[in-house]
Amino acid sequence: MTFDTVALCRAEPDAAAMLGALLAAGSELKMDTVEAAGLVQLFDPGDGRLLLSVEAARLVRVPGEAQRLLGLTDDVPEPVWWVESRAPGADPQAADVARRFTAALVEITGGLTWESR
Repeated sequence: MTFDTVALCRAEPDAAAMLGALLAAGSELKMDTVEAAGLVQLFDPGDGRLLLSVEAARLVRVPGEAQRLLGLTDDVPEPVWWVESRAPGADPQAADVARRFTAALVEITGGLTWESR
Protein backbone atom coordinates (compact mmCIF):
# COMPACT_ATOMS: atom_id res chain seq x y z
CA MET A 1 0.00 0.00 0.00
CA THR A 2 1.24 3.51 -0.76
CA PHE A 3 1.23 6.74 1.21
CA ASP A 4 -0.39 9.34 -1.05
CA THR A 5 -0.34 13.11 -0.90
CA VAL A 6 -2.08 15.68 -3.07
CA ALA A 7 -1.16 19.34 -3.43
CA LEU A 8 -4.20 21.37 -4.47
CA CYS A 9 -2.46 24.42 -5.92
CA ARG A 10 -4.03 27.83 -6.54
CA ALA A 11 -1.43 28.75 -9.15
CA GLU A 12 -0.21 26.44 -11.86
CA PRO A 13 2.98 24.78 -10.64
CA ASP A 14 5.61 25.75 -13.20
CA ALA A 15 9.00 24.07 -13.55
CA ALA A 16 10.60 26.41 -11.01
CA ALA A 17 7.90 25.65 -8.40
CA MET A 18 8.19 21.90 -8.93
CA LEU A 19 11.99 21.99 -8.76
CA GLY A 20 11.89 24.12 -5.60
CA ALA A 21 9.49 21.68 -3.93
CA LEU A 22 11.58 18.67 -5.00
CA LEU A 23 14.69 20.30 -3.52
CA ALA A 24 12.79 21.09 -0.31
CA ALA A 25 11.85 17.41 -0.08
CA GLY A 26 15.54 16.55 0.15
CA SER A 27 18.35 18.25 -1.75
CA GLU A 28 20.55 15.17 -1.23
CA LEU A 29 18.06 12.84 -2.93
CA LYS A 30 18.67 11.49 -6.43
CA MET A 31 16.09 12.46 -9.03
CA ASP A 32 15.01 10.70 -12.22
CA THR A 33 12.11 11.01 -14.63
CA VAL A 34 9.81 8.55 -16.34
CA GLU A 35 8.82 10.74 -19.25
CA ALA A 36 6.36 8.27 -20.80
CA ALA A 37 4.36 8.29 -17.54
CA GLY A 38 4.89 11.97 -16.70
CA LEU A 39 6.61 11.10 -13.40
CA VAL A 40 9.48 12.55 -11.41
CA GLN A 41 10.97 10.14 -8.88
CA LEU A 42 13.19 10.71 -5.85
CA PHE A 43 15.56 8.02 -4.56
CA ASP A 44 17.66 7.53 -1.45
CA PRO A 45 21.26 8.36 -2.43
CA GLY A 46 22.70 5.62 -0.22
CA ASP A 47 20.77 2.49 -1.10
CA GLY A 48 18.90 3.68 -4.21
CA ARG A 49 15.42 2.83 -2.90
CA LEU A 50 12.48 4.72 -4.33
CA LEU A 51 11.12 7.31 -1.90
CA LEU A 52 8.63 9.31 -3.95
CA SER A 53 6.91 9.41 -7.34
CA VAL A 54 5.32 12.71 -8.37
CA GLU A 55 2.81 13.00 -11.21
CA ALA A 56 2.55 15.98 -13.54
CA ALA A 57 0.14 18.73 -12.49
CA ARG A 58 -3.42 18.46 -13.78
CA LEU A 59 -5.99 21.24 -13.89
CA VAL A 60 -9.27 20.28 -12.17
CA ARG A 61 -11.93 21.87 -14.37
CA VAL A 62 -15.10 20.73 -12.60
CA PRO A 63 -16.10 22.86 -9.57
CA GLY A 64 -16.27 20.76 -6.41
CA GLU A 65 -14.53 17.77 -8.01
CA ALA A 66 -11.44 17.90 -5.74
CA GLN A 67 -13.65 17.97 -2.64
CA ARG A 68 -15.69 15.04 -3.94
CA LEU A 69 -12.68 12.90 -4.86
CA LEU A 70 -10.84 13.52 -1.60
CA GLY A 71 -13.82 13.74 0.74
CA LEU A 72 -12.89 17.27 1.80
CA THR A 73 -15.15 19.67 3.61
CA ASP A 74 -12.62 22.53 3.33
CA ASP A 75 -13.03 25.13 0.63
CA VAL A 76 -10.78 24.33 -2.30
CA PRO A 77 -9.62 27.18 -4.51
CA GLU A 78 -10.98 27.18 -8.04
CA PRO A 79 -9.51 26.69 -10.46
CA VAL A 80 -7.14 24.25 -8.77
CA TRP A 81 -4.11 22.31 -9.97
CA TRP A 82 -3.87 18.73 -8.66
CA VAL A 83 -0.36 17.34 -8.04
CA GLU A 84 -0.38 13.78 -6.72
CA SER A 85 2.58 11.98 -5.21
CA ARG A 86 3.05 8.45 -3.88
CA ALA A 87 5.54 7.02 -1.43
CA PRO A 88 6.04 3.40 -0.37
CA GLY A 89 3.68 2.98 2.59
CA ALA A 90 5.99 0.94 4.81
CA ASP A 91 8.82 3.50 4.69
CA PRO A 92 8.58 6.36 7.24
CA GLN A 93 11.39 8.26 5.49
CA ALA A 94 9.43 8.14 2.24
CA ALA A 95 6.30 9.53 3.94
CA ASP A 96 8.37 12.41 5.34
CA VAL A 97 9.75 13.15 1.87
CA ALA A 98 6.20 13.17 0.47
CA ARG A 99 5.00 15.56 3.19
CA ARG A 100 7.94 17.92 2.67
CA PHE A 101 7.41 17.99 -1.10
CA THR A 102 3.68 18.65 -0.86
CA ALA A 103 4.01 21.30 1.85
CA ALA A 104 6.72 23.13 -0.10
CA LEU A 105 4.70 23.07 -3.33
CA VAL A 106 1.64 24.50 -1.59
CA GLU A 107 3.80 27.14 0.12
CA ILE A 108 5.03 28.23 -3.32
CA THR A 109 1.71 28.10 -5.21
CA GLY A 110 -0.88 28.60 -2.49
CA GLY A 111 -3.65 26.11 -1.83
CA LEU A 112 -3.90 23.15 0.53
CA THR A 113 -2.67 19.61 1.04
CA TRP A 114 -4.32 16.23 1.51
CA GLU A 115 -2.75 12.96 2.58
CA SER A 116 -3.92 9.39 2.86
CA ARG A 117 -4.22 7.87 6.31
